[in-house]
Amino acid sequence: RMLAAVVYQESKFSINSRSHRGARGLMQVMPSTAEYYGIDDLLNPEKNLKAGTKHLKRLQRMFEDSGMDQTEIIKFTLAAYNAGEGRIADCRNFAASQQIDTTRWGEIVRIIPLMREDSILENENVKLGKFQGYETIAYIDSIMELYDAICRICPEA
Repeated sequence: RMLAAVVYQESKFSINSRSHRGARGLMQVMPSTAEYYGIDDLLNPEKNLKAGTKHLKRLQRMFEDSGMDQTEIIKFTLAAYNAGEGRIADCRNFAASQQIDTTRWGEIVRIIPLMREDSILENENVKLGKFQGYETIAYIDSIMELYDAICRICPEA
């Protein structure tokens, strides 16, 4: 059900979807990500889903030993899928430097406005520079709403 929410958010279930950044297919996988997982045809639905789910699983494993509950792991995994793991690491590193809980997505959302400021460029905990974050925040909210709607339509057996 979560995967269906991600695919709907990414492509509305259209295999021919393409982003302005070059992501392709059902899960809007970047060609470099597909290559990492040995996937050669992002317009093949099965291969696109395989690349996307392998990537989600790898990202999820990054957060599993961080003391987060399952819902927070999902939110951070989705954030890393959308914005890139480096951007989310920057957010968490900056939050830690501000003594803010790095295991709660809501706390990270609170510091993202600071990530938009020029002063963030001077922070040694931030490697990739400024981060607007609007798209990522909306992305997670949207997927969680889609997931809830899917769960209401298709409850777990």
